[in-house]
Amino acid sequence: MRGSLRQRGEKTWHLILEFGYRCDPETGKSKRIQKFITFHGTKQQAETRLNELTLDVQHDMFIEPDKRTVGEWLDTWVNLAIKPPRRTQRAYDTYRSVIALHLKPAIGDLRLQGLRVLDVEKFLADKADTLAPATLEKVFTVLSSALKSAVRDRLVARNVATAVANKPHAPEGHPEAISNCWSADEAAAFLVVARAAGPQPDAFFALALDSGMRKSELAGLQWPDVDLGQGRIVVQRQLLTGGEVPVFIQPKGKRARTIELAPETIDRLKAHRAHQAALKMRHRRHYHDHGLVFAKPWNDLGRTLATIGQPLQINNLGERELAPLIAAAKVRPISLHGLRHTCATLLLAAGVPSRVVQERLGHKKIETTLTVYGHVLPGQQREAANRLAALLYR
Repeated sequence: MRGSLRQRGEKTWHLILEFGYRCDPETGKSKRIQKFITFHGTKQQAETRLNELTLDVQHDMFIEPDKRTVGEWLDTWVNLAIKPPRRTQRAYDTYRSVIALHLKPAIGDLRLQGLRVLDVEKFLADKADTLAPATLEKVFTVLSSALKSAVRDRLVARNVATAVANKPHAPEGHPEAISNCWSADEAAAFLVVARAAGPQPDAFFALALDSGMRKSELAGLQWPDVDLGQGRIVVQRQLLTGGEVPVFIQPKGKRARTIELAPETIDRLKAHRAHQAALKMRHRRHYHDHGLVFAKPWNDLGRTLATIGQPLQINNLGERELAPLIAAAKVRPISLHGLRHTCATLLLAAGVPSRVVQERLGHKKIETTLTVYGHVLPGQQREAANRLAALLYR
């Protein structure tokens, strides 16, 4: 396969690549396929570049010149490869946020085909001062995935992210599961204060510590999912977006799970349901009834009844609801997700099998449970050794 050279001006050339003939589906006739590429330089330089491109065409390695920027490709890629139904809405929103907040402001204006390893390394070095390692790893993963797709679509010759030195990695062992966690005494002290705060916070935080549910799952729980007689709940949805018309999606892992609850937690849920029923009756003209176990009450509104009954605003539950109760209970500050860590840690420390904890938390793989909460397991090894010794040596 040969190419040809045509001069267009002083030190300006058209490199003409031949791609053979293709049948035109409309006319049925063979059509010659050519690609014109503008090159600036001497004739010798143009001939050298033409030979290189011709070899690329022959070996199916030709990359057509493209002027799009990194930012333009990221926008195209996230809508083609990540947007539902290919991925979940939450994943799509996360990817878009990473692109808008971190990638586009820093490297979005660079040409995609001109992006260098050094550009990515400088970007990571600059972000390392302001982002946590886990967040930086997520940002790098989004960029690398987008560049991998660009290679597959023949927009770039290689994924420069794969050649980056010192790729960011989240700390091993999930240290936040150790520090962002209460002891049994702290959890018990907190529940005493939560009970005094009213039926809804009493039931909400008791269920959070008992079940280990994610905050989006707690906010998406509906009364038909709660069996007060049998003492169990079914986690089959999570809240994606709140407001007047809330959006619910499948829980993480895309499968429902059943959780058995302590009788004390069930008692709190019963008291909360009775209180909520009275609230609905009192404000029946204004209450937005979505069947939610936990919804915005009157004292959460501040101004009007416009949003009573709507889903909880989960992005600030920690600051508005949890933090004041922590201060009143005089226990170590943890995040709302720390209640989930506390549940798992206390269960494992009590000798509950890892597989049972995995099912309760909704982890798709047992490896996730063991990785996040591996710090609890060494103590179980000693207990196991003692029990085995009692059996072997009487």
